[in-house]
Formats: sequence, C-alpha cells, structure tokens
Amino acid sequence: MLLLLLGKPTGLIIAYGVLGALFMPFLGLTLLVLLNTKHTPKQWRNGWIVNTLMAVISVAFVYLCVSQLAEIL
Repeated sequence: MLLLLLGKPTGLIIAYGVLGALFMPFLGLTLLVLLNTKHTPKQWRNGWIVNTLMAVISVAFVYLCVSQLAEIL
C-alpha cells in the first residue's frame, strides 16, 4: 500500500509477481508431499497421474520463479 500511496505502482506489481512466483512452487511441492504421506488416509492419497501432473506443474513454476528473478536482477 505504501508504494501505491507514493505513486509508484510499478514496484507493487513487480513485488506481487515475484511473491506469487515464489509461493506457487512452495504450495505445489507442499501438497505433493502432504498428500502422499502415510498420515493421509489411503483413499485421500494422490494417484500416479495426479502426482505426475503436480510434479510437472511444480517444475514449471520453479522455472518461472527463477526466470522472473533473473529478469529482475
């Protein structure tokens, strides 16, 4: 909000993009781990198709995160 009040919303947009790019791989990998532990009941665990898709999506988000950080720095 401070950047918006100072009249520099560009920094706010960049910060929002970077934080989103950092959060999504964390969320995907956390769900991948949590939904495959022995603590999760058998009927709630992910199958191999969902695990494969979550792994591919997590790799894509990690790539986007690294490329976005490299672009900014």
